[in-house]
Amino acid sequence: MRRAITKIKAQTAVVTPRRATRAPSQKAPSAPKNAPKALACLRIPNFPWQVEVMRKPELSDRSAIVAGKALDLSEELTVSTGTGGTTASKTAAKNSLSSRVVLAASPDLTDVMPGMPLTEATSRHRGVLIIEADTPLYALVFDEIIENLEQLVPDIEAAAPGLAYVGIWGLENLYGDDAHVVRLLAGAIDDFDLRIGVGDNKWLAYAASLLSRANSGRKVTGEPGRFLDQFPVDSLPVPYPLIKRLHAFGLTTMGHIADIPRGPMEAQFGQAGGTAWDLANGIDDRPLMPKRSVPGVSEHLDFPDPTVSMATIVPAIESLLGRAYGRSQLSRRFARQANIQSQVFQHAPWTMRVSFKDPAGNKNQALFAIKSKLDMAEIPGPLEDMRITLSGITGEAGRQESMWKEVKRDTDLQETISQLRSRLRMAPPIYQVRELEPWSRIPERRYALVQLSSSGSGEEEAVKVG
Repeated sequence: MRRAITKIKAQTAVVTPRRATRAPSQKAPSAPKNAPKALACLRIPNFPWQVEVMRKPELSDRSAIVAGKALDLSEELTVSTGTGGTTASKTAAKNSLSSRVVLAASPDLTDVMPGMPLTEATSRHRGVLIIEADTPLYALVFDEIIENLEQLVPDIEAAAPGLAYVGIWGLENLYGDDAHVVRLLAGAIDDFDLRIGVGDNKWLAYAASLLSRANSGRKVTGEPGRFLDQFPVDSLPVPYPLIKRLHAFGLTTMGHIADIPRGPMEAQFGQAGGTAWDLANGIDDRPLMPKRSVPGVSEHLDFPDPTVSMATIVPAIESLLGRAYGRSQLSRRFARQANIQSQVFQHAPWTMRVSFKDPAGNKNQALFAIKSKLDMAEIPGPLEDMRITLSGITGEAGRQESMWKEVKRDTDLQETISQLRSRLRMAPPIYQVRELEPWSRIPERRYALVQLSSSGSGEEEAVKVG
């Protein structure tokens, strides 16, 4: 999948936005005195489709749609408040054919946008080629892109495959002005149609990238409201049904939304409506969340010939584990998880993740867990190589059980949360009901749901009726 790096010429253009005709009372809040730090948005339009074209160049001349389960970037901004329906019904709806959405489309399908239901897209373009999404491949390719960028800049947030935010403050002394930084970032990404935007927050940087030309950059200057006034609402990172409702109300541009007070917008469209109003006025308080580097030990080998034989694969895994546990980083230490990655002959890369029930302190313990999952795994084709990465490194050498049942129960719970955190790469959705004000006359103030963490501390998520 990797090709020779092609140097991309990038320019940073200054946007001269159109002046908005808006009542004085409806003007967006003025910018604070302390100017926020500049961010760059690196956006690869239709990233899944571009990856598919790199894999099969003949697709470049065909109209195609990459379809899969919902990949909603708006979850970062808005949270659904609906709680109706049983778990079984929600699972069935999620797996139904009608729930499939467009993840990306070829550039000629201008009226097809990510998040659109696949049934709606195919009704507009009958006979269009449908490509099933290969999400592991997209994630693997984008991870390589992020690794290249991390060698140049320290603060990078990978928001989604094909979308990243970079903190470019303080780089002028190292690389020069914004134009040089943009050129540097573009040069680190090869063979992709890249768009770069620079702004004072994530949304403005993203909006600037929507106006930039292929393999170039654009910077937002001046009042955000004027810059965003003529942007179509289709560019908002909000759920697709909300965009359709906005069109139904005649709200087709950001200026139309900004001319309405926030209260009526939120009353009509809910929390997502308030978010849309904020974005239409250039307000975005989301901080940059750089990728946290997870310390791990990685070993790699190439097979002499592509193979699917377990008689070859299992000894290879054992050899890699022996080399990994022989490294100084794992001396008298333990690993919670193993990630296996392989290039497959004439197929997408294959990945398998194994979370150990108990931290593995030697290759035999790790090999036993990996072989148990490997027996149930389906290898898509002949493996050309193999890389094993042991992560979740811990110094735990032993554990003394408590004779008290309550203490043992809490210890087991914390261990389970640690394992889930390592496997899910996020705080597991495990909550506990705790008393807040049991004497309160207001039921909602009596108890609260508190999210548990592996350290024992909790974070209040929602209040339930007592």
